[in-house]
Amino acid sequence: MSSERYDVVVAGGGPAGLLTAALVAGRGHRVLLLERDACPGLVDGVEVRERCAAVNVVTENERVTGLRHRPEEGPARTVRARYVVDASGGDSLLRRHVAGGRGWSGLAVYACFEADFSRVRGARRFPFGGGWFWIAPAGRGLARVGAVVRQDLADRVHEDPEGSLYGFAEECPPVRDFLAGATRVRGGRHGRIRVRPHRSYAADRLWRPGMVLVGDAACSWESDSLPPHGIRLACCGAGLAARALDGFLRGTADEGAAFAEFEKRYREAYGEVLHADGPCSPLPGLPIVSAGAGVSR
Repeated sequence: MSSERYDVVVAGGGPAGLLTAALVAGRGHRVLLLERDACPGLVDGVEVRERCAAVNVVTENERVTGLRHRPEEGPARTVRARYVVDASGGDSLLRRHVAGGRGWSGLAVYACFEADFSRVRGARRFPFGGGWFWIAPAGRGLARVGAVVRQDLADRVHEDPEGSLYGFAEECPPVRDFLAGATRVRGGRHGRIRVRPHRSYAADRLWRPGMVLVGDAACSWESDSLPPHGIRLACCGAGLAARALDGFLRGTADEGAAFAEFEKRYREAYGEVLHADGPCSPLPGLPIVSAGAGVSR
């Protein structure tokens, strides 16, 4: 089994993986990118290997020091690296080495109300014992109010969607007070109480010594109406990871402090996207990282 050495090896050639690789390579570091399928782009300054599946990490004294991967043809190979970046998606085989589990996945129940949305000040998301509520404008004097609740509350929701929504609101004073001055829409396309799975999640941990998660391996945003936010979240994670990696690789930043800041700002960005209710806007913590590298087809 052959072994090679790089500064950084990135598993996954999606938006987060491609951008992380480009930004780190643009700072002068030696980067290898592995993609299990055909890579959608070429990255200046990055060695790209297509149809190579990452299968496991290499560890020494509790630190990740490399990556094992299997080309479509040929024997398995081991790559040694100062840092491993897992950008291989929500079904990643690697993320378990960092993340204890997914931070959130549940059931959403929501409906439209005739209400004065201007009464909502500041935060538009409100935690309660069973999960969290959101309030968002739905146009023409309407507001959409919904709750995302734990899976163990699913039976309650399915048995009585409307009753459960109001019941959860009683546990959340800001939402309870908002609904006291609102009237639920009863007819037309806005008149249904909707129930659906909600699969947005954030990993319990986003890094460990020698390894960091970005893209869907770290967190995922589920939305049919606002897909650009998911791409922006992936790019935000890539930029934050690249900054932490560059500081660590150059020896100008302490690993723990650099990646703790990465995780803090990435979670802030995830929270902003998770509860977004409008067009894309700049995400908190999105850094401007200059790099002489680009992605082309």
